[in-house]
Amino acid sequence: MRTLLLGMLPCLLLQAQAPPLSYDDILQRARTSPGQYRAEALLAERARALSGSRGFLREGPALAVSAGPRTSPTAATTTDRAVDLDLPLFLSPGIRRQLEQALGQADPVLRGAAEVEARFQLRQAYLAAWLAERLLRLREADLATVEAWLQAAQARLAAGADPGFQVSLVEGEVLRAQADLDEARRQHQLAWAGLRALAEVPGLPVPLADPGELPPTPTGQLQSRFEASALRRALQSRLDLEDQALRHQEALATSRWSLRGSYAREGEERVGRVGLAYRFSRPGESGAIHREVEASRQAARRELDIARLDLDARFQSALSRSQSAVPAAPFKGFEQALKAVGLRLSEGKERPSEALPIRRQLLEAQAASYRRLQAAHLLHAELQALTHGVNP
Repeated sequence: MRTLLLGMLPCLLLQAQAPPLSYDDILQRARTSPGQYRAEALLAERARALSGSRGFLREGPALAVSAGPRTSPTAATTTDRAVDLDLPLFLSPGIRRQLEQALGQADPVLRGAAEVEARFQLRQAYLAAWLAERLLRLREADLATVEAWLQAAQARLAAGADPGFQVSLVEGEVLRAQADLDEARRQHQLAWAGLRALAEVPGLPVPLADPGELPPTPTGQLQSRFEASALRRALQSRLDLEDQALRHQEALATSRWSLRGSYAREGEERVGRVGLAYRFSRPGESGAIHREVEASRQAARRELDIARLDLDARFQSALSRSQSAVPAAPFKGFEQALKAVGLRLSEGKERPSEALPIRRQLLEAQAASYRRLQAAHLLHAELQALTHGVNP
């Protein structure tokens, strides 16, 4: 039995050391975003309004059935039966066709734009969690470093090589490193919660793979690609759809005619009737409907202008940053420099008052290197989202 357990130990260790979770793995576990659900709900709502006026009908037909006794002093009691059918007419087929065309054009565009935005948000969450993990590891290593330096400072104090305030300086840095580590842990948990909200990842944080090599910055025809992008076209498609939906809504509200028919059995007689009905509007009703629709159309246009300005500013900002960005290079000398400072401290060539500021500068440089790499990947992802075309 012992031999069997020893033979299984390497397999168990391999299973415990699962590979880091890559972005492609996370992408396969992506949840449907609220934006995608909102786009689906909007399209379904417009399709429902369209189906309600299908076949020259303003809404579904109404069927009424009635029955009652017929009594007569000279004849036996009989039962009368009647069936009434009311067909509200929609006599604006051109408006319905325009809404149908706008819906057909907007459907793939709105779905595609929602998917592009959802992927960009997932990429943002992944990069935020990756950065938080790297900063957490950095703070953990930093706490171990200053604790080792505290032991070296205490040994030099015991040997009479340094005064007591040098130890106090390192003790203060240990407290500061512990506080920074606590904050890094909090930020890591928050970033992981943000990632978990967008993808089916484990409840507890697991290691994340590096973003990989930074792709080259896209150049050439970015402006034209942005003009034809899914995000920008979705704004116009949304406006066209809303405009036609409001026209369709006005036509439904002002439709007055109905086709009515009835069939009744009255004693031994059969009676059938077919006719038209017209509903008269109340004073000022038509004008109020028209003003409401026009105000809603103007509000939709204004919202489109604001959204387009925001999207244009977002693209110009990303384009400007990409053109002026310096390639993100990793800070390779951090560990060697920190080891060198620690060695000089242990050998008495540096005092804590001299080594601690150097360590802090090295630490901030390494953290800045991580942040710069994350910002470069985030900028590339944003440019990709802003210039992504509409899928056929």
